[in-house]
Amino acid sequence: MENNRIRKLRKKMAELKTDVLLVSSFYNILYLTGFKTLTADEREAFVLVTKNNMYLFTDGRYFGKNFQFSISNLQLKLIAPEKSVMRHLSDIITAEKIQSLAVEAEDLHVDEYEKLQKTFPSVRLVAVNNLIIRIREIKNDEEIRKIQKACTVTDQCLTEIIRTIKVGQTEKEIAFRLEMWLKKHGYDLAFDPIVAVNQNSAVPHYSTKDGAGKVEKHSVVLIDFGAKYADYRSDITRMVFINPDTEMINVYNQLRKLQAETIDQIEIGEPAKKLDEYSRRHQSFTHSLGHGVGLEIHEYPKLSAQSTDIVRAGQVFTIEPGIYLPGKYGMRVEDTVMVDASDQAAVLTRFPKALLQV
Repeated sequence: MENNRIRKLRKKMAELKTDVLLVSSFYNILYLTGFKTLTADEREAFVLVTKNNMYLFTDGRYFGKNFQFSISNLQLKLIAPEKSVMRHLSDIITAEKIQSLAVEAEDLHVDEYEKLQKTFPSVRLVAVNNLIIRIREIKNDEEIRKIQKACTVTDQCLTEIIRTIKVGQTEKEIAFRLEMWLKKHGYDLAFDPIVAVNQNSAVPHYSTKDGAGKVEKHSVVLIDFGAKYADYRSDITRMVFINPDTEMINVYNQLRKLQAETIDQIEIGEPAKKLDEYSRRHQSFTHSLGHGVGLEIHEYPKLSAQSTDIVRAGQVFTIEPGIYLPGKYGMRVEDTVMVDASDQAAVLTRFPKALLQV
């Protein structure tokens, strides 16, 4: 029996007047079927959704006992030297009399698109944008439960690791401790963590991997990271201070107040860009105010000045204004937030935001 996600997808496909969709995105395949390959970076599976059928194409590594998927009517097609994806598609196109084929414009590579054109010259290719990820934008209760768990794990990890921060530690060591705590407790990082000390924290998308910062006797430490639970993610940023001066304290309190006030502005039906505009009226920063969170760390909705998204119940996104003083330090306060049907914004990351000194 097909699940609700497939029904939603077929409804969207009907609105676009396309009966067949080739799904190439790792995360969209995971969302629709529960199936995932070893890595999101390699093209190891495709899903074909037609009016009445669904097909999963993958190779023999995934046909063993660990092969899992969440819908019962999925037809499995083994990719092998003697039977390529194109040959499987050819059989299905002939059997189902397919005349047009929609593909994921945001994911399919140009050479893959051209190969489809060359192999099936009589089939009209239709490039559709963000069809499934837009369905993913609204989380159901099970998805929200998983994100809440990821946020709880994030809070627990941060509580433990912040206690260990001391003068002389490097940014890399703190990042390593975050990752090791998660792995020790059976979880994974949601993304490469950012740990930035002093002037490095003034770089909004600083790379800890490339940095060499070290905690000093008078330091600002920015920690931006998240946990992954059952494929769903969290995102949080907190500030840690070592002997802060009055200016640092005042800047942080200003930022904390702005973030709380911005969260209070969340309202169902309003443009998401209004949140960005509200925050930016009080403080300028170079990045967007926030982003959706789910199977990927950056999803819809987008909270930026250019966003065309609308705040809707079931969305999960970050609110993360910042203050950056180049050459000195930067600060960011970020939480993962869920919009519920009662027009309330529930903050899912609950690590305290009171000024923290170690």
